[in-house]
Amino acid sequence: MKVKIDHVINSSSTSYMITNKSNSPKDLVDFARENIHLFHEFLDEYDWYKKEKLYTEENFIASASMNNIQWKPYEIMECIFGDEQQTIVGNVFDYMLREGGSSENFSWYMHEMLR
Repeated sequence: MKVKIDHVINSSSTSYMITNKSNSPKDLVDFARENIHLFHEFLDEYDWYKKEKLYTEENFIASASMNNIQWKPYEIMECIFGDEQQTIVGNVFDYMLREGGSSENFSWYMHEMLR
């Protein structure tokens, strides 16, 4: 039997197909602002993050702005979010987009779990 004795990282990421349903260009900040409820649901579900001063709406939007994802009108794009990105938006969307959904200008579904 082989035994791994060095450091093991249990990180994951998830691939999502996200569609810009509008006739104007959109970016990840637009997506995050339009779906800010997902940030709050994340904090409710994983309440230990409420104690971390970094997990604010302002920092969530700032984290989204650092990820330069942009959609053309009606474009469908694969987006990968995960905790190994060590970003607020990566942590939140990795978990909160898994059920699929839609908002005024976007729709999304999970494409693939990456381990």
